Amino acid sequence: MNENKIKLAWIAQGYLDAQIKKNYLSSHGIESILYEESLGTLYGLTNTPLGEVEIFVKSIDFEKAQFLLNKLITHEDDDG
Repeated sequence: MNENKIKLAWIAQGYLDAQIKKNYLSSHGIESILYEESLGTLYGLTNTPLGEVEIFVKSIDFEKAQFLLNKLITHEDDDG
């Protein structure tokens, strides 16, 4: 049953950043859940702890999600 548990895969800086990463994971077949403080969204905070958005994935997808998110932020292409 460990595959149904969720793990924190990433902490995004703001709602827009989190949505981009969530959609990127989704395009690679990984479901994710976002958790954020409501004040961050209300006031548009991004670079403070209130603006952070946690991205959770299933434990079974954790390593793949970490790999993909690291690849996304370093701008690596599939072609090399």
